[in-house]
Amino acid sequence: MRNFKYILLAASLLFILPSCFQDLGQNPPFDYPEEPEGPSIGEDGLLFYMSFDGDYKDAISDAEATKVGNPVFAAGKIGQAYAGATNGYLTFRLSNIPVELGSDLTIGFWYKVNNNPNKAGIISIGPVTEGAADNLQNNRTSGVRIFREEAGSMQRFKANVGNGTADGWLDGGANADIDPATADWLYFTLTITEGKALFYIDGEQVASNNLSKISWEGCDIMSIGSGAPRFTEWGHLSDNSLIDELRIYNKALTVEEIQEIMSK
Repeated sequence: MRNFKYILLAASLLFILPSCFQDLGQNPPFDYPEEPEGPSIGEDGLLFYMSFDGDYKDAISDAEATKVGNPVFAAGKIGQAYAGATNGYLTFRLSNIPVELGSDLTIGFWYKVNNNPNKAGIISIGPVTEGAADNLQNNRTSGVRIFREEAGSMQRFKANVGNGTADGWLDGGANADIDPATADWLYFTLTITEGKALFYIDGEQVASNNLSKISWEGCDIMSIGSGAPRFTEWGHLSDNSLIDELRIYNKALTVEEIQEIMSK
């Protein structure tokens, strides 16, 4: 009878102990607390998302951009927006993005142009050049640049992509011209995939380039609201315009996907 009692006690413990571990959120019998996971990308491939609603944080990594000068916030397309200032911009370290940038990419954002100054950098991801020409300006062999320039009374929007040894231009000419006197919020999108780069304004393709590839060699920061510190040789400095809802995806969005984002 005594042995039978021991058997019952042992059986009870086998039932109770796993339940206790489960209540503690652990796996029996000797499970250590799991290490916290790093930021994960969204199911839609979203790598980076900055809404500018009162801070300069990326919602995916929770990392904050470094502010240079005195950009502020203003009424945005959705909530608040980044409002540029003379000699002001943001830099964000690419190492905070959950995965390395690859051959497929989309950069999209809402933008309301202020054509003073008459040319400006908007988004710039460029390489640092080590050695005697450290931080060489306008090195366009890798990364991407989105910017605007004066075209008579209009502002012409362009993009540039580095392939490792040279660069390719997305210059749609008059197709990419915006009248700053009448322009409201517009959605700008640059998509890149193996062999192709496309530039859109408000969901309409305005330029393309048959790229062999894209290179990210030496690219460690993204500048927002200026070409500085690495794309300023041609005067693409700070931008007094408004930027909102900046997103980066690890895929080339389709026109339908772009239009879906615009409708939200």
